[in-house]
Amino acid sequence: MHDIDFLPIEYRQKHEQLQSQPWQVVAVAAIIGLVAAAAIVQHYHWHHVQEELAIIAPVYDTATNLQNRLTDVTKRLDRNRANEELYNYLRHPWPRSQLLTALLKTLPDVVTLEQIQISREMPTTPLQAVAQPSIDRKAKEARFNSLAPAQRDLEKFREGLDPMKTMVILTGTTAESSALHRYIGDLDAMDIFEDAELDSFNRVANGESGKAIQFRVVLAVQPGYGQPHGPTGEDTKVVAATSPQKP
Repeated sequence: MHDIDFLPIEYRQKHEQLQSQPWQVVAVAAIIGLVAAAAIVQHYHWHHVQEELAIIAPVYDTATNLQNRLTDVTKRLDRNRANEELYNYLRHPWPRSQLLTALLKTLPDVVTLEQIQISREMPTTPLQAVAQPSIDRKAKEARFNSLAPAQRDLEKFREGLDPMKTMVILTGTTAESSALHRYIGDLDAMDIFEDAELDSFNRVANGESGKAIQFRVVLAVQPGYGQPHGPTGEDTKVVAATSPQKP
């Protein structure tokens, strides 16, 4: 048996709407609750981030200031290092007074020096210049222009002076060949000289003692300050250069 509804359709629709309204209210309230909860969580996170930022910001500012100071100090050190290298190189070649001191330090009484010549010479077999591509020349010029003034000056000095060698030529006389050979050995043992060789040895007439030995000694000087294989800074060789090494 079926129930017959004699009410108009409009009443039935209104009844269904009234029954569904509580669920809509609950759904809307749930959505509003979720949005509110999300807002509260976001506000909490924002507040927490702000607290952490307040702690980190001074540390970050301090680190940034230290980094800037470190960069400035590094630049000053680079400039000072370049100036020091140029200063050391300008102390090259060896002072003439130091060379003369070394030459006279162990000079025997029976050996007389008549002439001392100090000169700078190019190697006997200089390196031939190799043509460089234009790209390499441009890169080299760009690198050169990017250097500090002291570094540019140093490179110019190196290009002109590093290939040259300081030579000392001694001429004189002696009455004892053994004394001359000991003297040459003493010079060869000094740090300031790279090599000492007897270039000529001739016996000549002497009106007073009858005969004397006329000699010519050639010495090659060690590289100077800042040169390849030379001393750098306040090297102990500066002190040792004027005194012969003891066996």
